[in-house]
Amino acid sequence: RHRIDDDLLREMAGRLSAEEAAEMAIPCYLHKNPLLRTMAWWRVDLLASRLDRAARAIGGKELTIVDYGCGSGVLFGDALRFARDLVGVDLVLDAAKLLVERRAYRGVRLLTPEEAETQIEPGSVDIILAGEVLEHIEPLEPVLKRFRSWLRDERSRLLVTLPTENQLYQLGRKLAGFSGHYHHSTAATITPEIQQAGFTLTRRETIPLPGPLSIYWCMDFGK
Repeated sequence: RHRIDDDLLREMAGRLSAEEAAEMAIPCYLHKNPLLRTMAWWRVDLLASRLDRAARAIGGKELTIVDYGCGSGVLFGDALRFARDLVGVDLVLDAAKLLVERRAYRGVRLLTPEEAETQIEPGSVDIILAGEVLEHIEPLEPVLKRFRSWLRDERSRLLVTLPTENQLYQLGRKLAGFSGHYHHSTAATITPEIQQAGFTLTRRETIPLPGPLSIYWCMDFGK
């Protein structure tokens, strides 16, 4: 795993507003509570493992990967093991730019969502990462249609992580010191939307446990 070190995370946070840093989960990665830190990295590590599995199933190390809602670029190091072209998409790109600069990453393009609409060619993408971003988007349908148009073929994958917003999730947010509600939807409501957009669910895992103890749904979708 290619984790971002604490000092660089703190430097990123210093360049962002408190709300921007929170949306990128930077305070969670740095939290003094080891349980909250573990939970924050667990979802990233699992998404990295799912990326590894999907990339190996496609074959080759010359893939095009889109990290939609890339935040701090926490998955860039893992994605670049397989990507010839890695596209990080976010409304706020300051943290990702700092990471690319400090680690001298090559083959990375950083785009806003509006730029991505015109600069990512249909049928050109092998894997789309969407870790904890779809719950922020309203309306979601146009973005899902765009995702499907970007994917190359039946081997391509959309890898999604979504919050359940259940009581355990709300407790975690309270312990982390986050107040307010900024998610438009939840895992249970977004999953049918993804399927209605034409995607097929191929795998689902939950963190930390199934049922009412699940805080996140981690799902792989095929075109």
